Amino acid sequence: MAESGVLAESTQERLAALGAMDLVAGIPSYNNAGTIAHTGDAIRSGLAAHFGSLRCLIVNADGGSADGTPAKLREAVSGDGLLQLPYSVKPADQLSGPHAGVTGKTSALRAILNAANTLGAKACVIFEPDVTSITPDWVPAMARPVLEKQFDFVAPDHVRHKFDGTINKSIVYPLTRALYGKRIRQPIGGDFGFSSKLMAHYLAQDAWSQDMGTFGVEIWLVTQAICGRFRICQARLGPKVRETADAAHDLSGVLVQVLGPLFQAMERDVAFWQRARGSEPVPVFGAAEEVSGEAAAIDVQKMIDSYRLGYQNLLEVWGLVLSPATLLELKRIARADANYFRMPDEVWVRTIYDYALAYRLRVIHREHLLRALTPLYLGWLASFLLEMREADQAEVDRRLERFCLAYESSKPYLISRWRWPENFNP
Repeated sequence: MAESGVLAESTQERLAALGAMDLVAGIPSYNNAGTIAHTGDAIRSGLAAHFGSLRCLIVNADGGSADGTPAKLREAVSGDGLLQLPYSVKPADQLSGPHAGVTGKTSALRAILNAANTLGAKACVIFEPDVTSITPDWVPAMARPVLEKQFDFVAPDHVRHKFDGTINKSIVYPLTRALYGKRIRQPIGGDFGFSSKLMAHYLAQDAWSQDMGTFGVEIWLVTQAICGRFRICQARLGPKVRETADAAHDLSGVLVQVLGPLFQAMERDVAFWQRARGSEPVPVFGAAEEVSGEAAAIDVQKMIDSYRLGYQNLLEVWGLVLSPATLLELKRIARADANYFRMPDEVWVRTIYDYALAYRLRVIHREHLLRALTPLYLGWLASFLLEMREADQAEVDRRLERFCLAYESSKPYLISRWRWPENFNP
């Protein structure tokens, strides 16, 4: 059996017979029969409408779907415009959680990039298969910065309600921004655009043999582009609506899946991020869209209660991670009246930085450590929702900018703790 994500010899022969391509649009899939036809049709239409003069191909890497996903895609994209690639999936690639629809995503992405590289594609764009809101316009939005403006990496910037994507807003975006110095608003957005130069760089790395998981490979793609000093931009896209909403899944499990790879990237890229100072904007292309509809009802009191319960039950674990000053602040927050429940930015930022170091030092089992962050995250979220409940989108954006600056201003604290952990005992 071929190495996971590596193309078999017969597939290489099929690619050689196709000849050179200008643009490859990739779809990694696994049991996405309910949405794959819509995804395929949107991509087909986008290629036809905007890149009719180029040689284009849709490449689907499917991990052995049992629900007829490949057949559904063939019905939506008929003719010679589709190439479907089987690839081997290791047991470790079998994922669960909010992205269970993409099994072995690391292997799928590697197979697609291998195909695009073999075809000599100038650009490759990747779209997730379980998104119901994708439109044909997403294709040129992700591909044109590479084909026409010579960017190497395109990240999505999906329009979102002010209270959507709070894990990204509270941790992923501000942390990656502070660490790597680039303001990529959605580092784990799932959709990407790559130049031929960046694809070759990815394929030359040996990290593909590691078990990255869904979010791990996304963080790796982003940080490799930054650390390799490739040209990076963002593309504004419409709202991202999945067939199954992330909120329906276990929050603690989501934190494990998201933060584990992010903290691992900190270990891997330490030489880069310890030298980076401040942050700089990343170009954004496309017109901003207005968010439509109202936010879903949120029970803030339940979040506060979960935080207080966590303070009672997890204080021993938190004491292994956090400083006495932070623990004192958490105690004060737990006793606050619900109407005045607030978590100061510096408390939350130092909590995340201390968690990153505790993850590195393995003070307890890593999964248990990350799960113990859940009540703290709910406390931050309750504070944010109460503070911003009457705010408009512009005000929320200004507030998040101040929040990101708190991460950046506290970075010397992280660097000191990281370099000399023995000098600081919580």
